Amino acid sequence: MTNKKIETELFMRFFREILVTSKAYRFTMLAMFVGHFIFTWSVMHSLFDSSQNITEHLIVRGFLEALLLVLICHCLVRPYLRLNMLAISMTSQMIARAFVYLIFVSVIYFLISYSLGKTDVLSATDISRINIQNQSGFVAGESNLWLTAILGIGGSFITLTTWSMLYLIFKYQINKRELQEEMNSIQIQQLTSQLSPHFLFNTLNSIRALIFADQERASNAITLLADLLRSQMQTQLQSQTTFKSDWATTKNYLNIELIRFEDRMTVDTDFDDEILNQPLPTLTLLTLTENAIKHGISPSSKLGFIKISAKKISTTQWQIILTNSVYNDLKQHGTQIGLRNVRKRFILLFGNNFTFSTALENQTYTVKMELPYVESIIG
Repeated sequence: MTNKKIETELFMRFFREILVTSKAYRFTMLAMFVGHFIFTWSVMHSLFDSSQNITEHLIVRGFLEALLLVLICHCLVRPYLRLNMLAISMTSQMIARAFVYLIFVSVIYFLISYSLGKTDVLSATDISRINIQNQSGFVAGESNLWLTAILGIGGSFITLTTWSMLYLIFKYQINKRELQEEMNSIQIQQLTSQLSPHFLFNTLNSIRALIFADQERASNAITLLADLLRSQMQTQLQSQTTFKSDWATTKNYLNIELIRFEDRMTVDTDFDDEILNQPLPTLTLLTLTENAIKHGISPSSKLGFIKISAKKISTTQWQIILTNSVYNDLKQHGTQIGLRNVRKRFILLFGNNFTFSTALENQTYTVKMELPYVESIIG
């Protein structure tokens, strides 16, 4: 009973692998079908006497041969490879078993292909009946059955082995890319989780300062903080978000700080509508505005400002510019951790396809980012 259950489970896993396909795989198999059909028809057309009226038979035989190859690869070879050969490291035993399995499938492939030529409908396309003629004109007769079997099985084995190697190379590349993307996502989430406690600490400090100065404003700030934490909970597990969503979170934070600083800070924004759904690492804007307030606005009693602009600058790029006033002489050394954090997340999300620069001039600190513009964004 146990063995039957194991066999049933193996069969079901094998069957499930047949059903799971990707769009790229289906397109590739369709291209292989067309290519094999053209190749088979061309070869058989050159082998048989063109004076015979068997063109339609050759087309049918070519179609069935191409279909047979696709079915063999998809239903017998691919599931085995996916279940047994996609491990990180392969042992010699695994490779040996795979070769034995491919030989077994090659025999099946040859027998079915050979049987097609023995049917009444396709007997005119039976390759084993081809007469071999030497240079002196002597006809040697029909091909030997054993020779046909050896050549047929050998050819089938080479074809299936080549297909298997190409498929494994393709899958290894896909798996490597997916693993890298997953690791990048984990790293971004780790960097984001490092920012959240820092952000919450600053916000609570802001509310603490308000409690003694103005309880009504402190109450409003707590309400805003609740809204902010709610949006944080919704996005915390996401490694990336959209500019629109990131700005919504940042806006709640700025509203809290506007209550705290009262007449000491102004915030101006200028956003193009076409960049609102562009991708960003989560908490990018929040990190930059936190730095601007902590190291630019907070240390000075003068009226400070924060300006944020975002616009599309070309068909392939868009930019974010954040400027804030700096009236102290600290040169904003404390911002470097936050900026390095943002830069690391940009590398993980965009690779090297971005620019990130900072400048301090005329009591104004500027952070400028140019990012790849993505045309097709699902909002």
